[in-house]
Amino acid sequence: MRSTRRCILLTAFGLGLSVAGGCGPDAQGDPRPPTGDGSAKLAKVPQLYAAFDFSMCPAGTNCAALFAQRVGYDLGPSGTNAVPSPRAHFKLSPDAVWIPEWARLPSGDEGAHYAFEALALGAVHKTWRAACDKAYAEYDRAISGQLASLDKLIGDLNRQPNPYDRLGGLLALAPKPVSGKPSPFSPGSDAVRFRWEAALFEAFEETKRTFVYTFDGHAPKAELLAVMHARQPKEYENDAFCLAAASGQIEGVPALVDTSSWDAGVRSMVRRPVPEERAAYLEKRRAELADVTRAKFAKAMISNPTLPPGVRELSVAKVGTFARDGKKAIVTSIVTREERSGSKLIKSDDNAAAIFEDWPSGVVLEPGDSVTFYGAETSVRELVLKSTPEVEHKSRSYQLEGKHVTKVVTRGKTLVYFK
Repeated sequence: MRSTRRCILLTAFGLGLSVAGGCGPDAQGDPRPPTGDGSAKLAKVPQLYAAFDFSMCPAGTNCAALFAQRVGYDLGPSGTNAVPSPRAHFKLSPDAVWIPEWARLPSGDEGAHYAFEALALGAVHKTWRAACDKAYAEYDRAISGQLASLDKLIGDLNRQPNPYDRLGGLLALAPKPVSGKPSPFSPGSDAVRFRWEAALFEAFEETKRTFVYTFDGHAPKAELLAVMHARQPKEYENDAFCLAAASGQIEGVPALVDTSSWDAGVRSMVRRPVPEERAAYLEKRRAELADVTRAKFAKAMISNPTLPPGVRELSVAKVGTFARDGKKAIVTSIVTREERSGSKLIKSDDNAAAIFEDWPSGVVLEPGDSVTFYGAETSVRELVLKSTPEVEHKSRSYQLEGKHVTKVVTRGKTLVYFK
């Protein structure tokens, strides 16, 4: 009882003793309205705090002085003038969530600017985070719809039995390239891009064309692998979105204003839009997600991709016959060449037969058409049909394994596949 009475007496005699320094827990939680000099002005603080928005705090402005001015006090050019302090009159924090360490602030007139700094900074952080949360909610709705549509299209294409139809359809769904620096929340490097990239890679693998994927440059670049990943739980995404937005990485969301010119004394006492320990976790998790993405595409990450051993780009320049055998296609060609070496006639017959395990839908070759493809020679036979001083006649037979058609010229029309 004696210590409580002493606290009341000290306060009554106006000795300027801070609550934290001598009045104990009960006094710190005193909800009574302000009294004494300046009480009418300071009574407006909670309402002014609720109305103060980050948009009222442009870069380069001492927003604590601006807040004090709205209350009716001038902190002067230095921003540290002695004025009645909100901390001395409000024992409870005006916002315990965003200014949790209000009780640690000095309560004397000389330190009033600290209270105004905490109020301004708390209002800036609180309202900016609210705006960011709203922007994330809009992003969440938009990207969820995009992913749902993309998943349906991918599912339909993955049921296509013909590899050329499946791969061609997936390639046609390619998102627009990212403009500017890639980030997990930017169009062209976001979760939609990851979903498409993953589906495309899986389709090339399942159709036994991983070498085409790497050699023709369909694999994502390193800067994309470092940022894109699958969607994450909303709790993580929302904070990660706002952490990126704070530094200006999210288009359409204003960056968090730089308050470092006036907030140094209270920065640690006011909650940040994304608290530091949470930001550290998000950065760690972001690095982990990048590792997961790199591991998924590791097979395709080849610095100087080449075709498999024995495989090269071949062509049948002049089709003789074309036939189908189920999914297979068989293309043959006979090319006869003649040339003279002095008085001797040299003749050669090149017979080629290329067999493809699958073939582009709707393409029927006519005699004289041409086809270019990745493939391998499975056998080459050469026969001398005639050899005299006057005539040298040879026949070569090529058996070719067609692995992937890259170009067809038929009826004067050129069709290119995934180059």
